[in-house]
Amino acid sequence: MKALALTTLLTLALGASTPARAQGPYDKRADAHKDIQTALTEAQADGKLVLLDFGANWCLDCLVLSHLFEDQTVHPFLDGNFHVVSIDVGNWDRNLDVSQTYGDPIENGIPAVVILAGSGDVIASTKNGALADARTATARDVLSYLKTWVAQKPAHAAR
Repeated sequence: MKALALTTLLTLALGASTPARAQGPYDKRADAHKDIQTALTEAQADGKLVLLDFGANWCLDCLVLSHLFEDQTVHPFLDGNFHVVSIDVGNWDRNLDVSQTYGDPIENGIPAVVILAGSGDVIASTKNGALADARTATARDVLSYLKTWVAQKPAHAAR
């Protein structure tokens, strides 16, 4: 019931938003390769991980996950431990080469997440489709994933 209420609220909020906000969290004009490289450079400097968030603005589950990333219980942990790169897959016609580079995490649906160390090594992936039904997730679920991924950070990457 909570997930249904969140979905309804998110749908209404998106419908009432300004045109600039209606664009959504996935920018089709973004250069995913450049954004990933920038995040990796920053991660090497500060010891954070890089979270690649593959999704699309038409995808309700992707929008819900994006909203959960902004939740007051999730965002401080996410911001303190990750550089987030949102990667638009469009209608399965954008950034597919980026997905392939990281083991095709979108194979079982979006949203999909890949966690990278600053070295670019893959630490974790939701290739199994674990987040493809994000509309049923809670902020606590997302925070649990994030904490699990941080615990998998290589010791040499920790600061």
